[in-house]
Order: sequence, then structure tokens, then C-alpha cells
Amino acid sequence: MTVQYLEPSQLAAALRHPKTRDRVVVVDVRDEDFIGGHVKGAVNSPSEFWGNEPHVDSLINEHIAGKAEMVVVHCMFSQQRGPRCAMALARRLEAMEQPLSPIPQVFVLRGGFTSFVRTYKHEDDLVEGFDSKYH
Repeated sequence: MTVQYLEPSQLAAALRHPKTRDRVVVVDVRDEDFIGGHVKGAVNSPSEFWGNEPHVDSLINEHIAGKAEMVVVHCMFSQQRGPRCAMALARRLEAMEQPLSPIPQVFVLRGGFTSFVRTYKHEDDLVEGFDSKYH
């Protein structure tokens, strides 16, 4: 399974579109900086826990299975943590004994939360809890 990059505008469009918004899961792998603002409805799953297969399985079972067709993973800049976690998620989805059908497509948000919030920080339908002192 390959992991592709998704532009912030593509994520915004998917979250706003009535046919796709309920099938998109955003996974924010930042740690304490999550409290300074995040994509509305994002699941916070700090990257430090991603070496633990049961943690990833729990994330899949609670937030992805039966819901997601698209999973967008990001960190602050999506240069290291986001891509690493997205690859781990894609590998785990592919290796599951009872695979999801269909297997959701996994993306990395290009430029991470920083890029997304640059454009959408004042749009309440896309960003919640934004505090500029964290960014």
C-alpha cells in the first residue's frame, strides 16, 4: 500500500463535502501541541505510541473500521512523524488478519497542521481550539 500526500485544500474540500465528510478520519500525531488547535474532529494519537501495535489496532477499531474511506495523518509539518505514522498505519491496515473492506486510503497532509491552519485558522467548520501562541 502506498501513502500519498494530500493538499490542505483537498482536505478542506473533503471535510466540507456532504458525501465525503463522514468518511474522512483525520489523525493528528502531535503530542502536547494538539491543544493549541487542530483540524475539527481530528483524533489525537501521539506519535510516541505508534511503535505499539495494540495502540494502532485500537485506533483502527475505534475510529477507522467501518467508517473511513480516507485517513489523513499529520503532525506539525508532516516531515517526519506524520509520514512515519501514515506508513505504519498503511502497513497495519494491509497486514490485518481480517482486512477492512475496502481498505481506507491513507494520506499525509502536505505541510502538516502548519500549512492547513495558515489558510483555515478562522474557519470554525475546519479548525477548532486554535491559539496563536502555540504556532
